[in-house]
Amino acid sequence: MKLSLSHSLTASLIAASWLLSACTAVSNPENGALGTSGAEPSVIALETSSQSITVTNNAGKPIEDVRVAIHPVGSAPPYTSMLRRLENGEKRELSLAQFRSNDGTTFNPRFAKAKQVTVTATDIVGKKHELTKAWAH
Repeated sequence: MKLSLSHSLTASLIAASWLLSACTAVSNPENGALGTSGAEPSVIALETSSQSITVTNNAGKPIEDVRVAIHPVGSAPPYTSMLRRLENGEKRELSLAQFRSNDGTTFNPRFAKAKQVTVTATDIVGKKHELTKAWAH
């Protein structure tokens, strides 16, 4: 009798600990989905090449006042280019010659080495979006 009581007590403790761990290990199925980092998908996609920068709007709605900035290595100010509006799903390729610094100097990869690119925009409901990506070329 004592043996069966200890077995049932052990089984009860195992079942209770299993239930407790199952209740505390609740996860959100949308965050951390297979193949993702668990972060919200990027609203803005950015691709760099040796001749251009491509910006894609994945927001599900138009974005406005899109500012693309190439940040050079060192303390030089960024070279920027503005897009008034990008429709949902629209992809826009910007030539590197379209980027200018504050003094009007055109970006030239022969003279200025790019460190990173930052894109900022506001969607039509007023939400601000920003993406920074290291220069890959």
